[in-house]
Amino acid sequence: MKNKFAEQLSLALGRNKESTQQQVADGTHISPGQLSRLKNGSRNTDPQIRKSLANKINDFWLKYSGARENFGVLSFQNDHRLQGDMFSALMKQREEQSQREKLETEFEAAIAVKPRDRTPAQQLVIERYPREYAEEISAEITDLAKKAEYAGIPMDKLQEVIDKVNQENG
Repeated sequence: MKNKFAEQLSLALGRNKESTQQQVADGTHISPGQLSRLKNGSRNTDPQIRKSLANKINDFWLKYSGARENFGVLSFQNDHRLQGDMFSALMKQREEQSQREKLETEFEAAIAVKPRDRTPAQQLVIERYPREYAEEISAEITDLAKKAEYAGIPMDKLQEVIDKVNQENG
C-alpha cells in the first residue's frame, strides 16, 4: 500500500518535465531502483531523502507531503471517504476545527494549573493539543494550496509566498 509521500512522489515525477528519473536519482544520490521502490511505496524514506527528492524535483505538493510526514502531521484529506467531495471535506474540516477550538479552551485552562496540581485529564489535554494544533495548520495549508491550484496560481508562486512568510516569521 502506498504511503502519501510515495503517491506524491509518483505524481511529482509525472509532472516533472525538467529532469528524467535517472537525473533525479543521480541528483539525490540514490539508485534508479531505489527511486522506483520509493515511488511505488515498497520502501520507506527517511527525512533527508524526502528533503533531497523534494528539493531536486521542486514540486510544492511533494515538499508539503514530505514535511507532513517528517513532522507526523495528518491531513483531513487522507480520509478516502471524502476524496473528491469538497463539500463533505469542508464540513469535516469545520467539525474538526470546532473540536480543536474546544480542546484549545481546555488546554488553556489546564496550563493555567500548576503542574503538580493537574489532573490526569488535564495532562492528557496538554499532551494532545500540540498535535491537534499542528494538524489544523496542515489542514489550512492544504486548503490554501487547493484553492490556489483551483484559481490557477502556480504552485511555485505559492511556494515563494510561503517561503517569504517563513523567512519573516522564522
